[in-house]
Amino acid sequence: MKALVLTAGKGKRLRPLTTDRSKSMLMLAGRPVLDYILNSLEDNGINDVVVVVGHGREEIIDHFQHGSDRGLKIRYVIQHEQKGVEHAILTARDELEDSDQFLLVNGDVLVESDMVKRTLNNHKNMNADITMLVTLVPNPEQFGTVRIGKNGVVEQLVEKGGPDRYVSNYAVAGVSVFSTDVLPILEENETMEKTVETMISSGKKVTAAVWEKEWAEFTWPWDILKANRIIMDRNLRGRGSFIAESATVHNTVVLEGPVYIDEQAVIRPGTTIRGPVYIGKKVYIGNNSLVRDYTCLCDGVHIGYAVEVRNSMVFNGVDVGRMTYLADSIVGANSCIEAGAQMWNWRPGSEPLFLEENGEKIRIPLKKFGAMIGDNVVIGVNSSIYPAKRLGGGSVIAPGCIVDRDIPPKSAVSTKQELVISKLDETESC
Repeated sequence: MKALVLTAGKGKRLRPLTTDRSKSMLMLAGRPVLDYILNSLEDNGINDVVVVVGHGREEIIDHFQHGSDRGLKIRYVIQHEQKGVEHAILTARDELEDSDQFLLVNGDVLVESDMVKRTLNNHKNMNADITMLVTLVPNPEQFGTVRIGKNGVVEQLVEKGGPDRYVSNYAVAGVSVFSTDVLPILEENETMEKTVETMISSGKKVTAAVWEKEWAEFTWPWDILKANRIIMDRNLRGRGSFIAESATVHNTVVLEGPVYIDEQAVIRPGTTIRGPVYIGKKVYIGNNSLVRDYTCLCDGVHIGYAVEVRNSMVFNGVDVGRMTYLADSIVGANSCIEAGAQMWNWRPGSEPLFLEENGEKIRIPLKKFGAMIGDNVVIGVNSSIYPAKRLGGGSVIAPGCIVDRDIPPKSAVSTKQELVISKLDETESC
């Protein structure tokens, strides 16, 4: 069986993290999302993979090549205009029509091996024409949903479209098996919703396989932190710690809970690592720092003296200066956060947090959420970033700024300061 993986979308709601990269290249515990997808396919014996690429395709192709190093045969199809899932599938039609069926995987979903296995087994056991993996969600209006009848047979699919556009709390979870008979029907109907309706009415069998474990789709920035937590719980909790032989961990470093410390990492005296925590290759953590609770430091990250990092995803090559506080935040590659900077992650009185998106305020479903920092951003000494603010890639924040709004890409941000000198009243002297 062939697998079709869709990675072409622009991921606008995840910007600035996806300004120049595909959602499939977001990092989770030190690896791109697409890496987890390909591993799940390998684990289920699927080695023939077609990847639909578009936005950020150069990075995907350069990173994964043609898959020969991992026993895969990867071919790439370019979707030049991002016109949705249906258009992406039809873009790859020529690569699929020599097979009876294909596995479809959305590249913006955290896919585990058991998700693929369950979908394939259900499809075979039910002798189905279409099988969709589904999962229960509390916010079905944000997803495509299905109504399921007896014996797991799907009676209706409704694609995402707002508070009046869902038929159950079962969301489509991004892994499906299709008969290639669907391709001409999809071309005729243009939408997956109408295509499934047509197949059901013509007597084709459409079934659902249910996924009961935690699941993550990358729609909003906080979904990245959720997926990172799921990965760390799966891969670290209950399995003990790993420390590479080439890593240098001073004997005064305190390790609490499961940690993963990769090759040539250096952790200086007085530091505490409170897991689950992932520390990538050639990471440096300075003296007396505290790194804890689902933090991921990707390859080449440099952490200065007395820094605290909590529940944050820090991409490759980031430099964090001394005495900085970084919590519940996501930092793009090769950014520099200078000494004493503070990423605020909550409001006094625990007031709700909101994300500005196209003029709308989207309530964040978390009590704490910090900054979203693009690639190649510089944050100056002693600057403070308000919760849930986005700093566009290539921006420079001058020292001492308090950033209380989103910053567009490639912006220079500074604050006006007036130095006032007056004669000291004798009654005010010490």
